[in-house]
Amino acid sequence: MPSFNCLRSIAPLAVFFLTTSASAADADTMVTTSPKSAAPPSGRAAGKTAVGPYGQNTAKYRLTFSEEFDGDRLDTRIWNDREWYDPSFPTINYAVEGGSLKIWPQRDANGNFFKRVINTDEKFYQQYGYFEMEARLPYGKGVWPAFWLYNHDHKEHFRPEIDIMEAYPGGGPGSGWSGANLRPTAYAITIWSGEPEVQGGYKMLEDMGDLSAKFHKYAVKWEPHKQTFYFDGKEVYSAKVSMPDRMYLLLDILFGSASGEPDDTTPTGKGNAFEIRYVRAWQFR
Repeated sequence: MPSFNCLRSIAPLAVFFLTTSASAADADTMVTTSPKSAAPPSGRAAGKTAVGPYGQNTAKYRLTFSEEFDGDRLDTRIWNDREWYDPSFPTINYAVEGGSLKIWPQRDANGNFFKRVINTDEKFYQQYGYFEMEARLPYGKGVWPAFWLYNHDHKEHFRPEIDIMEAYPGGGPGSGWSGANLRPTAYAITIWSGEPEVQGGYKMLEDMGDLSAKFHKYAVKWEPHKQTFYFDGKEVYSAKVSMPDRMYLLLDILFGSASGEPDDTTPTGKGNAFEIRYVRAWQFR
């Protein structure tokens, strides 16, 4: 996600298990996990420790983050609804309902489309491990959904980033991203090493079927010197890149880039949501 290469922060080591109904007393807790950090699970997360990454050997992983979106609002102990450098967007274009987080294209009071970035900056970070999302993608001109990991601890412009999924359904015929109906049929994986615009790896996955028609699992196994990416449990790409900085989670709808600019044909509202059923992270045992 080159247009977003900028971020920051630090925190103590711990393991974070979460549910949408936990006490608000922990609202100001920021948690980082490292490969050697360990703690017993707590609360309802204790019942989820046997859940492993889809298609992987569960015995090799320890669950550190489990957001199932089973409440009725965004849990602000876990998530922010904007990036640290952005103002608050008064028009709300997201909701937690029916067991999903939904983020949809919307115009603000001035008639302009605006981005929405849901992230765990200052609240949850992890160095290495397995990160997985199950989601159904939106469609239409200009829409740019993404699931990624990011770091802005460093000064200046060193911004390591792992884009697990980015789709550009507005590309249209001939673009490889979608057909004439602007339904997403492809997505991209990108590794940004940290230096401005320096890629550590890239893969465009085409002819994936209509990614807005049903839910799919997008994941990365992030090791000290290798990143392996998965689609519905199947390996689709790997790169040998050293990425030692901790990162936090991001889910968003942006506009532009290969998807073009949104216009009056872009479907708005919940009916065209980036719908996420869960986001989970594991550490290696």
